[in-house]
Amino acid sequence: MNRSSALRLRAAAALTLPALLLGGAGTALAAPATPTRATPARTAAWTAAWTETAVFVGTAHGHTPNSAIVAAGEVAYTKAVSAFWLRSQCNIGLTKATPDGIGWYLGEARLYCRR
Repeated sequence: MNRSSALRLRAAAALTLPALLLGGAGTALAAPATPTRATPARTAAWTAAWTETAVFVGTAHGHTPNSAIVAAGEVAYTKAVSAFWLRSQCNIGLTKATPDGIGWYLGEARLYCRR
């Protein structure tokens, strides 16, 4: 096998193998997959049709409900940053604080991330 046919074979395998893994044999025989794009709005730029999302939950104790929620939010942000998310890609959505009966509060914060 000469060099050009080996390169063609490698290129064909590179296009066919991901299609087989993702969509089956019918997809493998179709044209090479390209990322689909949403139709652009009049003033918006093209955006990808898919997004990655994640939810992180943080819990912490505090002397007041507010301090417990703030500490729980920081725990959730720490988990997100450890998973390679930027703080700017995340928003705190659900928070709650419950008393534990001995003067402390247990705070919970859910952090919703999207990129």
